[in-house]
Amino acid sequence: MSDDNKITLHDFAELVAARAKVSSAEADTYIHQFAKTMSEELEAGGDIHLYHFGRFHTTHVEEQAGHDPNSGAPLTIPAHSRVHFRAYNALRLAVNAPFNQLRIRELTPDKTAWRTRTGVWILLVLLALLLIALGISSKSGVPTQDASLVPPATVSAAPVEPESNLSVAATTGVVVSPGDTLWGIAETRLGDSAWWPIIYAENRPELPHHDPELIDSGITLRIPALAGSVNNPSVADFRLKTNGYQIAADDYRKLGNPRAAAYGRVAGRLSLELSGMQ
Repeated sequence: MSDDNKITLHDFAELVAARAKVSSAEADTYIHQFAKTMSEELEAGGDIHLYHFGRFHTTHVEEQAGHDPNSGAPLTIPAHSRVHFRAYNALRLAVNAPFNQLRIRELTPDKTAWRTRTGVWILLVLLALLLIALGISSKSGVPTQDASLVPPATVSAAPVEPESNLSVAATTGVVVSPGDTLWGIAETRLGDSAWWPIIYAENRPELPHHDPELIDSGITLRIPALAGSVNNPSVADFRLKTNGYQIAADDYRKLGNPRAAAYGRVAGRLSLELSGMQ
């Protein structure tokens, strides 16, 4: 590794070869093929989820006005796709582990002594007491679904319409409150409760319970960004929904939940429709 913490492809291949106990040539081939496969999947609009690592995905950016950075002259930035990477908790915690014990303190103006503000500490203590009181008065585990609201028999796929450039504005996240359900969050944030499995699938690697029926209050859920909308989904959106229903069905099956059959049938129907779209 160089002094600026950058590692070259050659050095990276050597590390992979040493850990996998293969030749450098084999490691180099694997790395290039891995990168090529990821590129092809992203170019096709797919999402790549790597367990305990992170998620690679693309979003569509509409044509917009801009300026030349050199001359300042106005120009039009054409529509394009942008690649994003979101690290999962396991990777974030591992990278930040050396800094977990660090605490922020404020220096006095002369920067020669440490001090704390009494008012801040009082506010923190009051906030902690409030959180404890709220925790005592509410259940930590909140069921994500209610059989009276979303019975398996009524689960159905949203109609698929032609591709469009419409998009749903995605939030950075939503904090789960006592009484919230994935069904209700999907209705509020996406406009259709039947799309709740894509929220479950998006956050599943970081959820403490792999149970679609149970989610902890106080956690922050990411809401996937749709290239189209729930009423006019793109192929990528439809792929997200198919994958979400399959993951929910698999987890229901592992738990012995009778809903597994209904969600499995929906996943199969969505998969057939997706094959016809591609």
